[in-house]
Amino acid sequence: MPSGRVEADLALENAARAKSGIRLMVITVAGVPLLFLLSGLAIRYAAFASVSADPSLAAYARAFCKWDCTWYVDISEQGYERFPIPGHTNIGRWGFFPLYPMLVAGIRSVFPFPTLLIATVASPACAYASCLVAWPLMERNMRAYALYCAFLMSGPFSFYFAAFLTEPLFVLLTSCLFLALKRSNYLAAGISCALLSATRPVGVLAVFATVIRMFEDHRARGGSVIGFPRWLLGRPDLLVAILISPAGLFAYILYLTVTVGDGFAFVHVQRAFGRVAGDPLLFLWDGLSYHPMSSWLPTAPQWSALTAIAGLGLSVMLAVRRQYGAALFCAIAITLPLTSNLASMVRYVVGLAPLSMLAAVLLSASKPTFAAALIFFLATCYFMTVAWLGGYLALA
Repeated sequence: MPSGRVEADLALENAARAKSGIRLMVITVAGVPLLFLLSGLAIRYAAFASVSADPSLAAYARAFCKWDCTWYVDISEQGYERFPIPGHTNIGRWGFFPLYPMLVAGIRSVFPFPTLLIATVASPACAYASCLVAWPLMERNMRAYALYCAFLMSGPFSFYFAAFLTEPLFVLLTSCLFLALKRSNYLAAGISCALLSATRPVGVLAVFATVIRMFEDHRARGGSVIGFPRWLLGRPDLLVAILISPAGLFAYILYLTVTVGDGFAFVHVQRAFGRVAGDPLLFLWDGLSYHPMSSWLPTAPQWSALTAIAGLGLSVMLAVRRQYGAALFCAIAITLPLTSNLASMVRYVVGLAPLSMLAAVLLSASKPTFAAALIFFLATCYFMTVAWLGGYLALA
């Protein structure tokens, strides 16, 4: 057989193997989060069935609609009030940002299903998409990727990503933003930041990560620190990316100005929820020292305080790893709500994708720690879900 023919056959064989390998990798990347999505659903349903007399799926969806979920349901179905309504709560819905309720309302306009049913499907779908986006962000580290997927879909706090809360969409958009920054696609990053700023107030803070990434690109090309502002002003594409980043927040402020007469109603209404500005360190100390029960289990304020400290510690580790944009974004996103109180602090920290990804990378550094973390996530999912459904984690 001629040598040219042999070389051609070998090339075709290698190409077939490469194609097969790529196909297997795609199936694995898509299948791992799907596996944990299904296992998480089974575990959470088992937890629900153990505390509920009604095991129906409708009752399951209602049971997971706790705390802020009821506000998002009202926004999705009724919109925002123009003023307090007699006979209803005198606390307006303005403190809850509109993007996710709008998304659910948009889906409901096409598929006429109940709001909670749509959200019960949409939230895990967002979490699943977050996992897929995380794959290139985690440098294609399969162990870390599997652990991250397990944490989101079947972990101890996976109920946050299965309920009608902003965390599923926030994690997805955050992941999209940092993937865009990794690829220096600043327009996509600006759009992601704009959507983030319409999802939660702290979302607008991601613009700092965008600017830091721009600065790093400038320095990598040999630019000076002093010359960065001039370089930036000479790049209209970068300026557009920065200027559109707060568009979601500005649009909501404009809406509140026109309808309520107070563009910052989302800030002013926080007092009605007991959020008053104070010293973050004092809030942390009060949370850590709050233990009126005789049980050895940590109280909800202690959970919140410990989670905030852990989140800030992981932010420092991001900075040590030279992920300065993600570190700054996460640190501010924790500290800003901490200036009022510890309410919802656990889900705020859990909903910061860079922190969860870093934790997954650290825990997957060796096979024993990976296996231990994976078993821990799956084992605690049931008990933490029962605790959350029972109100133990009310402030978390």
